Amino acid sequence: MKRKMIMILVIAGVAGYSVAGSGLFNFPYAHALEQQFGDKKTEGQTPSEKIRLEMANDLLKKQDELDKREELLKSKEGQLRVVEQDIDKKIDELKRVQQKLEELVKVRDDLEAKNVANLTKAYSTMAPADAATRLKAMDRGIALKILMAMKTKNSSKILSSLDTATAAQLSEQLAKRQME
Repeated sequence: MKRKMIMILVIAGVAGYSVAGSGLFNFPYAHALEQQFGDKKTEGQTPSEKIRLEMANDLLKKQDELDKREELLKSKEGQLRVVEQDIDKKIDELKRVQQKLEELVKVRDDLEAKNVANLTKAYSTMAPADAATRLKAMDRGIALKILMAMKTKNSSKILSSLDTATAAQLSEQLAKRQME
C-alpha cells in the first residue's frame, strides 16, 4: 500500500502534476515517467532530470527496504507473542503445581499434627518410666513434639524418669523450640 502511494506521488510529480502545492520534488517532466517504467531513452535528459529520476528510484528502493524491515519486525513480533504465550502457559502450570504442593504440605502437616496428638494421648496415659524408655529410643524431633504437646505435669514426670543427660538435652531443645 505504501509502495503504491509513493509510486503514485512520484508519477504525479514526474508527470508535472501538482501534489500538495509545488509538485513532489518538483518533477515537471512527463518523459521521466516513461523511463521509470522501462523506456531506456536517457539521451536528451538534462543532468537535473537524471538526478530527479535517480532520487525517485532511490526513494522506491528505500521504501522496499523499509517494507522488508517492517515485515521482518512483524514476523519477530509474532514469534515473541508465541514465546510469551508459552511462558504464560508455563507460569500458569507452575502456579497450579505450587498450589497442589501447598495443599499437600497442609495435608501432611494436618496428619502429622493428628499423629502427634494421638501419640501425646498415648504417652500421657503410660507409666512415666515406660514413656521415657520409648521417647529415648525415638527420633528427637518427634519426641520433642510429643513432649511439647503434653501437659507440663505429664512431661515433667517423663523427663524425671529419663537419665540425666537425655533429660537435659530434651529440656534444652524444648526451651529452644518454645522460644521460636
